[in-house]
Amino acid sequence: MHPIHAQLLGLTPLKLKAQYDTLTASNDANSVSVPLVLPVRLAEDVALALNCENLEVIFGESIALHGTTLTLPNEHLTATQKQQLWQVIYHAVST
Repeated sequence: MHPIHAQLLGLTPLKLKAQYDTLTASNDANSVSVPLVLPVRLAEDVALALNCENLEVIFGESIALHGTTLTLPNEHLTATQKQQLWQVIYHAVST
């Protein structure tokens, strides 16, 4: 509800917590992209699997692939995270 309408009706306007506010969350996610440097061998393998020469790797909360941008939680992945990474790559290549 718009604050003016709330004032006219005598209601207290409520705001969402930051984690539930989709407008600020999407703006924050799009405005900040922290690049990551992968180990050379892993970067080569991922680029070869995706058949992509200019792969951009950025920091994110989960493992995702959007075009030529790969989002990873850390530059040093655990075994489970590497499995997730290869599953994401497999799904991207097979579709």
